[in-house]
Amino acid sequence: MKAVMFDLFETLITEFADGARKVPRINELDEQWGLSRREYDEEWRVRQERRMNGTFPDYPSVLRDMWQGKGKSLDEAHIQKLYSSRLYAKSIPFQDISPHIIYMLKRLKANDLRLGLISNCTEEEVRAWESSGLASYFDEVIFSYQTGYAKPDARIYGLACTRLQVRPEESVFVGDGGSQELEGAAEAGMKPYRAAWFAPRNEKFKEFEQLQEPEELLARLGLD
Repeated sequence: MKAVMFDLFETLITEFADGARKVPRINELDEQWGLSRREYDEEWRVRQERRMNGTFPDYPSVLRDMWQGKGKSLDEAHIQKLYSSRLYAKSIPFQDISPHIIYMLKRLKANDLRLGLISNCTEEEVRAWESSGLASYFDEVIFSYQTGYAKPDARIYGLACTRLQVRPEESVFVGDGGSQELEGAAEAGMKPYRAAWFAPRNEKFKEFEQLQEPEELLARLGLD
């Protein structure tokens, strides 16, 4: 094995603590802004793929399109206020990295494994990446919004392998299982493991090996 590739959210960082969301949602909108919470959520969901693949370059462009989709407009001051709030909210998970995650990454690097990140995300969600305690451990980082495609598209796994100069069969992928990322990794030729330390064990993923703690990955790779 030459490389380990990770998902980001709910794999290396989490938006929850003690079963409760620690990252505030930005969907409790005042009626004067023209969209109810239900309408906001509906418009947000239908733009999921285009948000992840970079069709929308940033959060403000998504907001403008959402309101235009309802034949309405949103004041630019409100847009910037929501943008600032979302940037802050998405920075919170990067402020408290689990020591178990850091230990795992250190051990992997100490064994000369190449580390890659493959994250379905938008630009505001990962603005805090570079200043986090995670960035220095990774040899290659792939954010979907910069590529034009997202997991489980085979191209994003192939891109990671190319950049890390490894073959898929020389790589493992670790993620919580969202966006069918484990299925995508398996189809790409990688060995997938489900990270169940933030997202609990789930029978939905019973076909994949589920790891209860980050250190279990070391054991699977013969590094414990």
